[in-house]
Amino acid sequence: MRIDEVKAMARRAHDDAGVLEGLFEAMLGSERDEAVHAAWALTHLPKQDNGSIAKHREELVALATTTADTSLRRITLSLLERIEWTVTDPDDVPQYYVELLDFCMEHLTRAEETYGVRALCMKLAYRLSLPYPELLEELRQSLLLTDATELSAGVRHTRNKILGKVVSG
Repeated sequence: MRIDEVKAMARRAHDDAGVLEGLFEAMLGSERDEAVHAAWALTHLPKQDNGSIAKHREELVALATTTADTSLRRITLSLLERIEWTVTDPDDVPQYYVELLDFCMEHLTRAEETYGVRALCMKLAYRLSLPYPELLEELRQSLLLTDATELSAGVRHTRNKILGKVVSG
C-alpha cells in the first residue's frame, strides 16, 4: 500500500466514524497485511482523533503485548503513545495499564527487540510511571543498565532524554 492511499484512508476515517471503526476492526482481527495497513492508516489520523484511538486502548494494549509481528507491535505502540495516560485513582489502576507497563519495562531492555519498539517502550514506560515515584526509579535503573553503545543514535537520544526527565523530576 502506498503512502497516498494510507493518507486517503485516514482522511476518510476522520470524516466517517464507520470507516474509522472498520479500520480498528481490521487492525484487531484481520490477517497480517490488512491489519498492518489498517494500523498504518490509523497513525495518520489527525490529533483531534486521539480520543477515538483512546476508546480502543484496552484492545490496542492486548494487541501490542501479544502480537509476534514486529511491524504491528511497533505501529500499535505508536498509536498507544499518542493517547493520554492519566490515572484518576492510583490505587485502582486498570489491568491493561499494568500489562502495558510490564511489557514496556521488559522490552525496552531487550537487545533483540527493534529500535523502534524499544524507543516507544521507553516513552510509554515513562508516561505510565509518572504517578509512581518507585516506578520512575525502577525505570531509571533499567535505562541505566541498558548498554548505550548497543543502541541506535535515536534510541540513545530517547533514553538520555527520559533519564534527564527522571533525574530532574
